[in-house]
Amino acid sequence: MNQVSFERVVPSESQIESLFELLAQRLHKISYKKVSYVEHKLFVESHPYRDWFLIRLGENYVGSFYVSKDNVIGINLEDEYISLVVSQIINFVKESFKPLPAIPSVRSDKFAVNVPPSNLCLANALEAIDAKVAQITYLLPS
Repeated sequence: MNQVSFERVVPSESQIESLFELLAQRLHKISYKKVSYVEHKLFVESHPYRDWFLIRLGENYVGSFYVSKDNVIGINLEDEYISLVVSQIINFVKESFKPLPAIPSVRSDKFAVNVPPSNLCLANALEAIDAKVAQITYLLPS
């Protein structure tokens, strides 16, 4: 079986290209709108997240995830790998980061994952690790 690893987005040119290819293949979207490669590159280079990782399975990138400054974990992963990788992502985040302090009406003191309604695979994987539904957001156990 191929080893799962997480590669921090620096961003290098090859990472920007890989993220753009993954974006083009994404089936489930929350805030995505089609962008040009130049717009994408500027976005990635702006370092919009607290931290960002590419997900590698063996030699191939199969998705990415980020930790936002709002304590949200954004998971973008091909459906066929969700059950294999989601718990590893959550464990990695919980071991590597602490949630930022709560700001009332702005940010929870727990990590959360926003799930597009169409992504039942991700919702099921989160429920399997005891994430709790809060509207459309899943709060992770402390």
